[in-house]
Amino acid sequence: MTTLTRPTPAFAPAHRTTSPYTAEIRLELIRLLRAPAFALPMFVLPVALYLLFAFAVAGEMTAKDPDAARFMFAGFSLMAVTMAAVFATCPSIAMERELGLLTLKRAQPAPPGAWLTAKIVAGVVTGVIAYLPILVVTAVSGQAGLSAGQLAAMSVVLITGAIPFCALGLMVGALASGSAAPAYAHLLYLPGLYLSGVFFPLPKSMYFQAPFWPQFHLNQLVFAAGGVEKFRWIAPEMAFAMLFGFTVLCSGIALYRLKRRG
Repeated sequence: MTTLTRPTPAFAPAHRTTSPYTAEIRLELIRLLRAPAFALPMFVLPVALYLLFAFAVAGEMTAKDPDAARFMFAGFSLMAVTMAAVFATCPSIAMERELGLLTLKRAQPAPPGAWLTAKIVAGVVTGVIAYLPILVVTAVSGQAGLSAGQLAAMSVVLITGAIPFCALGLMVGALASGSAAPAYAHLLYLPGLYLSGVFFPLPKSMYFQAPFWPQFHLNQLVFAAGGVEKFRWIAPEMAFAMLFGFTVLCSGIALYRLKRRG
C-alpha cells in the first residue's frame, strides 16, 4: 500500500515563522495607529503645546535663557513619552479584560506573556513616535543649546522612562472597567504633570509633595543625563530607585489582578 506524503516546502510561510511575540506587538501597534481617537491627541498635542509655549508664548525668554529652553524641552518631551505610554496600555487592557478577550488569549497555544509584552512594547514605541517631533524641533532650532551627545543621553532616559508609565497604565486597566479606565488614568496621571514641577517651577511651599510623583523622578533623571545642573534637586540614584519601586508596585498589582480575574 502506497502512502502519500505532502512535500515539505523549502521555506515555511512567513506567518508560520513569525514569533508569537512579534505577531502580538505588530498587531497591537497596528490597532493603536489605526485609532484616530488615540493617535491624533498622543502624537500631535505634545509637539503643538511645545511649539506654542517654548517658541510662540515664551520664545523671547527661551532665546535669551538656554536653561528655560532646556526646562521646556524636558517637560514637554516627558509629557509626550509618558502620556502615550499610559494611554496606549490602560484603556485597551481594561476593555479586553471586560470583554473576556484575555481569557480567550490564555486558552490559545501562545506564550502567556506575549500579549502583555506587546502592550508594554507598544506603549514605549508610541511614546517614541510622540517624542520624535519635539526632538527634531529642538535639534534643528538649537534653542536649548544641547549637544548631540546630551540629546542622545536624554532621549535614552526618556524612552526607558516610558516603562514605569506602561506599568501604571496596566495597573489602572487591570483594576478599572473599560469605560472608567481612561478617567481613572487621567486622575492619576495628569496631576503629576503639574504638581511635580515638570511644566513650571513650584513655589517653595509645594516642594514637599513633588517627590511623590513619578514624573518628578523621571525629570530628574533626564536632567542628570543631559548634564543640566540647574534643575536637579535629588541624586540620580534616588530618582532611579523611586521609579524602579513604582514600576515594581504597579506591575505587581496588575499581574495579581490579571491572574485572579481576566
